[in-house]
Amino acid sequence: MRRAFVYVTDERGFELARHSATSLALSQREPCDIHMFCYQFFPSVPRRFAEAMADLRAKLILHDISDTSVERHQTHGHVTTPSLLKLLAAGKLVGDYDRIVYLDNDILVFDDLLIEEINFGQAPIAAVIDMDISDTGWLRNSIGRGATIDIDSRGGYFNSGLMIFEARNWRHREFNERYSAALDQHDINCQYKLTCTSIDQCALNSVFENNWVKLPMSYNMQAGAKFTGAWKTATVRHYCGPQKFIPVSPFRNDSKDVRYLNKIREAMGLPRAPLPSLYEIPFRLNAARKHRSDMLIRRLLAAVQGHNSTPFVPRTIERPAR
Repeated sequence: MRRAFVYVTDERGFELARHSATSLALSQREPCDIHMFCYQFFPSVPRRFAEAMADLRAKLILHDISDTSVERHQTHGHVTTPSLLKLLAAGKLVGDYDRIVYLDNDILVFDDLLIEEINFGQAPIAAVIDMDISDTGWLRNSIGRGATIDIDSRGGYFNSGLMIFEARNWRHREFNERYSAALDQHDINCQYKLTCTSIDQCALNSVFENNWVKLPMSYNMQAGAKFTGAWKTATVRHYCGPQKFIPVSPFRNDSKDVRYLNKIREAMGLPRAPLPSLYEIPFRLNAARKHRSDMLIRRLLAAVQGHNSTPFVPRTIERPAR
């Protein structure tokens, strides 16, 4: 199976993207083709980063990317203009690969994604539901303290930080036209949230509504679940929001994060954080402090875990020696 991994980044996000791409190369059992689409800049790839990619059997391919018809839409906060170009970047690779994995640059991948085992059926995309439990988010009417959680409300709503596309089910013109229309509509009103800053994600959900495969939550464990047990064993940790996995912080990064980031940074020839184990103590204290306030996110995780719509159960694999 021909597989591609895709990032879209501007110059400000390139350092995160380098770390994320290295985590990807470290974690996959098969060689990786990693396509990095660069918005309004073209990087000079640091020598040690290029060497790390080669040592980890990863091929790094850089591209320019631009689409003025998409870029004209306003973004907010930590959601930047390159986020609007995710669908365009993935679509450029459909003719050359069987499956394309899009990743945000604030993601760390700890284990093999096993994308060849996903059963897409007729769906063009697989993703993980979005863990927005805010009073204005997509689950606002479905996740009260005493209510049964309805994760399939209006077909569900996925987080666009990690998406896996099935090339044989791709309808290029239709998806692009629907995406453009959804962006226009979002400028007027969001159909999913009351207060919305995620224009790209809402537009993508509109395009693929009732036509996507639900992946296990572990494949995009979002930062809202950082202080739950599910974060500890997640295949993918997604630092969505304004605070990312670097620079490391004693209250934000656990020892697993720091050890893995040290491995990543060693591969790239960058300085490492000392004494990773010491980060665990303040992290656990923070988790204990947030235990009560995290009740709803734990309920959401339990509801999704008990749902039977996931297409496969990730298995434990033996990785070849590097």
